[in-house]
Amino acid sequence: MNENLSAHKNCPACGKVNKLKSKFCKFCRANMASSDSQTFEISQTMRLKKNWVSICWIIITGLIFYFSLVVFPKFVPPHIASLATILSIVIFGGASFLSLLYCLWLYRGASIRRIFSISPKGIKIVVPRKPIFEIYWSEFDLIQVHKFYGSRNIKNYRFYFFSNDEIYKDFLIKGSLHFSRANCKAIVSQMELYAAKMNKQFIRGIRKKKRKIK
Repeated sequence: MNENLSAHKNCPACGKVNKLKSKFCKFCRANMASSDSQTFEISQTMRLKKNWVSICWIIITGLIFYFSLVVFPKFVPPHIASLATILSIVIFGGASFLSLLYCLWLYRGASIRRIFSISPKGIKIVVPRKPIFEIYWSEFDLIQVHKFYGSRNIKNYRFYFFSNDEIYKDFLIKGSLHFSRANCKAIVSQMELYAAKMNKQFIRGIRKKKRKIK
């Protein structure tokens, strides 16, 4: 009985039993020879970005008041200077204040930890205001990444997970809001690396035409 058990091994992706000499799992086609059992993880918050936005707003507001109260009166007549001061404070000061409110609203989840985790078991992504995304290698056979520009000209990444040529799951990572630009690139690279290890196809570029979502 022990000899029979030793002639088999479990798949690192789906956990099902295969023959000891099998190179790929007969159930999910994952690479049975993959020796990398470590989990790669990216964890960060965007608190620094939120603080940077606040500091920039304070500097801009200070410059607006400086030019309005000090610079304008020196180069224009007093009655025009007072009008220019009021208008600049109302228009530019108001615009900068509204911009600050927008940025603070945009980064309202800045202190919440973002986590990307990938291992021979599967992929897990945790970002603010979204349900935890989790998918196992046995559930799909192809990953396709579509990179595009979103609001404020920031690069976003949408990942499509195909099973039998149909979209099984998809997930959007918003660059700058969810992860930094460097970490977004690292996420794509790690997905491509692990896809090769787990015998899954990986495609960069424009996504396939959506056929059916389960």
